[in-house]
Amino acid sequence: MKQRAGTKQPAGIKRQPFAIFRRIYLGVFFLIAVLGVLFAGITYLATTDFYEASTQLLNKDVATHIAKFTSPYGNGGFDRQRADSVFQDAMVISPSAEVYFLDTAGRVIYFHGLPSEIQRWQVPMEHIQRYISSGGHRHIDGPDPRDSTHAKIFSAAAVEQGSAKLGYIYVILGSRQYRSVTQMLYNSHVTPLVLGAFLFIIAFSGLVTLLYIRRIRARFDDMMNVLEKYREGDFTARFGLTDKNDLEPFTESFNKMADLLLDNIHRLTNSEKERKDFMVNISHDLRTPLAIARGYAETLFLKKRPLRPDEEREYGELVINKIRQVEKMVNQQFELSKMESASFEAQKEPFVFSEIVQEVIHVAANSPEGYQRPLDCLHCTDGSWVEADIPMLERVIQNLLVNAIKYSYEDGRIQISLVRVEEELIFRIENEGPVLASDLLQWLNGAGHKPATPAIGLTIVRKILLLHHFPFLAESLPGSLNAFSFRMPLWRQRPV
Repeated sequence: MKQRAGTKQPAGIKRQPFAIFRRIYLGVFFLIAVLGVLFAGITYLATTDFYEASTQLLNKDVATHIAKFTSPYGNGGFDRQRADSVFQDAMVISPSAEVYFLDTAGRVIYFHGLPSEIQRWQVPMEHIQRYISSGGHRHIDGPDPRDSTHAKIFSAAAVEQGSAKLGYIYVILGSRQYRSVTQMLYNSHVTPLVLGAFLFIIAFSGLVTLLYIRRIRARFDDMMNVLEKYREGDFTARFGLTDKNDLEPFTESFNKMADLLLDNIHRLTNSEKERKDFMVNISHDLRTPLAIARGYAETLFLKKRPLRPDEEREYGELVINKIRQVEKMVNQQFELSKMESASFEAQKEPFVFSEIVQEVIHVAANSPEGYQRPLDCLHCTDGSWVEADIPMLERVIQNLLVNAIKYSYEDGRIQISLVRVEEELIFRIENEGPVLASDLLQWLNGAGHKPATPAIGLTIVRKILLLHHFPFLAESLPGSLNAFSFRMPLWRQRPV
């Protein structure tokens, strides 16, 4: 994406991902290397331990056989010639074995070699006792008389004659020569194999990780491009969603948020347009009665001949009525603006809805400018309780009744009814009069845009019912019949 002239590239949108992915590369490589070293070390230790344990178990009877069949211990003391033959036989059978003859305290009394080769003449008896007590089935390392720094696997057996213990046969199962040969083989065969396997694992893991992170980085760059477009004001920019996208939860959430924001922007735009249109219309509506009132007032002031008392009263009443009309429209506009405030809340409380209906009908029927014919009210003594803002619901009934009276034929019928359907109470008012405009019907039913000249009374009715979440329905029926109804859930007293 090209950067527009005169704008600065925001910090953290383009440069930051490179630092992030460098740290990811180094972190993953270091982690793989450490795990590889640990794996190689653990494998080596496990293999060595397995080899020593298996070798010790396979040779557990070497010292026992020597003590039983070729023991140099006897009644006449220790037989060195017989001990030398044991060394010869042991070297032929197992060149890796070193045989030591110990006294009952664990001190070395005879071996094959020079005295200078011995670094420790005393073998601790706890190792030998543990080994003998386990029957040779446990992996136990013991001290090597020729190597004081490294413990070795061994085989041991006690030499007994009757109830007397003469000494111990102590066989180290890994001589220095054997260790030299195995070390040479390990360096020439095992080390290259282990090192090669380790390097292969590092290379393969690093390659797979690199490809995967590059894939994530490509998606991350796509995300940055979409976010950059969105930042520049393109609110239609969206992420492409795929089933195998690892970042799908994030991109899907962003798309939903962007759709909601765009919808709110459209709503605000339409609301602002409606507000401007409404102000134009209300200004026109206010200008008409003001102009009439001004005209009559000027007539009273400029009249050259004296007016009769009835003419003065007529002109004065006309001016007052028009001023009252303007005052009513201003109050309605103020009321509507107050309800459209974000902080406005309806003060709900339970009450008997039919009592409010009866009161409004009574006031309308007995007012000087009211409806002079009887108003039909079906089931208006229903005692159902609802929960709502009482003054606001009273205003709804007043506006609907005034609208029905105003737009009814001279001999038209007006009927009000209350109907209870399951857990809802339905208020309905019908009047015979001119058919409602289609755009007004659509807007009142929430399916269209606000008409250019909406009735402010019906606008207030619609707003109040929206605040209460009461479904509102406006209909034009055959026979020049207009009907308005809304539904209210019945209030049930909650248990204390």
